[in-house]
Amino acid sequence: MTTPRVGIVDTGVNPWHSHVGGRVDGCRLFLDGRGRIREDGDFRDPVGHGTAVAALVREGLPAAELFVVRVFDGARATYPSLVARAILRAAAAGCDAINLSLSVERGPASELVAAACEAALEAGCLLVASDGATRSLPAALPGVVSAVADDRLAFGEVREVGPRRFAAPGRPRDLRGLPREANLWGSSFACARVTAHLCLAPELKRSRDVSGCRAS
Repeated sequence: MTTPRVGIVDTGVNPWHSHVGGRVDGCRLFLDGRGRIREDGDFRDPVGHGTAVAALVREGLPAAELFVVRVFDGARATYPSLVARAILRAAAAGCDAINLSLSVERGPASELVAAACEAALEAGCLLVASDGATRSLPAALPGVVSAVADDRLAFGEVREVGPRRFAAPGRPRDLRGLPREANLWGSSFACARVTAHLCLAPELKRSRDVSGCRAS
């Protein structure tokens, strides 16, 4: 992928952040008063989590096109149905890879996430999801690459630790004036590093055929 298009399903992104910059498009998915999924163009990040994820993707892929799908509110809460629709939305937008720095607990609604991942994979997308101790979805799904945090690794190092399973440092990029220990931490940021790393791996190139993946 000379100029990959990377989907980021998260809390949104601040495109004006100094660590992000470049081309950023996107949308917000939310439930209206009747429980129907709606979309608008407000992908601003009220939390900072998605912005930190995007910053790491941009660090590894300076020329990447970022397509953001905001599915979280200010409390970092969302619904499996929104996550599932966001995966389809990113795939339908032509994303080569989709970063999923999130987890969904297993249950009846998680079947929607599994079906969306299967459709995106069939369309040729690379899916990378953060993985914690519970092996939650979508990281545990067949075909999805899982990412775990390991701060024993060098800051930019990514290491394969199992079939479709990679480890990377769990720290976001440093911010001026903020001590590292006061910043965010976790597998979410390992996930972003793994996404960028795999987009550069020639053996993992993906087609951009989204004919089988629609977000309507």
